[in-house]
Amino acid sequence: MITDILGAFAFLTVIPVAQEHQPAKPGRIFAYFPLVGLVIGLMLAGIRAVEIHKELSAFLTLLGWIVITGGLHLDGFGDACDGLFATTTPEKRLAIMKDSRAGMWGVVGLVILLLGKWMTIGMVEPLLLVLPPVTGRLAMVLAARFFHPARASGIGSYFRNGLEPPQVTTAIFSGVFIAVLSGWPAVLTILAAPLTVALAGRWAAKRLGGGLTGDVYGWLCELTELICLIFLAVV
Repeated sequence: MITDILGAFAFLTVIPVAQEHQPAKPGRIFAYFPLVGLVIGLMLAGIRAVEIHKELSAFLTLLGWIVITGGLHLDGFGDACDGLFATTTPEKRLAIMKDSRAGMWGVVGLVILLLGKWMTIGMVEPLLLVLPPVTGRLAMVLAARFFHPARASGIGSYFRNGLEPPQVTTAIFSGVFIAVLSGWPAVLTILAAPLTVALAGRWAAKRLGGGLTGDVYGWLCELTELICLIFLAVV
């Protein structure tokens, strides 16, 4: 269990963890993704709570968000945008997503995403910032469990080893528990995970020939986080 928790933190953040051994079944770390999201969210809440200019506080919080996660999901988001929005075949979309060069859709998508986050962070109570990272990582769990990998090898396939119903159940219950503690109507943000995965994930799978990749997991995580922030900003 401890190895799996440390594995989740090592994979999703730049937080230094003492991990001597890799998890025997990498998919087991998904059970603790919402826990990692909670830690990330608490760190963001701490940055956002500092009494400075609201726009500057939002910028520093967003910067902290990127640094803490190492830009992992932003990289996937950009690559996924390049591939998913390309007007071509599923095979070529997958090839585009493997290309390390940034395309037009990737740049446009990242600009819109970061602007959206920056604008909404300043409108959300600091403590509620725990919810988007939790819900975004729950979306990754659901996407990895309920969609086939688009490639026989790669992150999407690698992490299915060990990702079973007990891991999904643990992730869902922990995510719901954290959301419930946040009170009404913030608890509704947890619904963004299954809804985003069901709608955007299904669309992405069709674009890629029936499955998802690790880049799409990151895309769904970032998209879910933005949806959560928008909801929290307007309620």
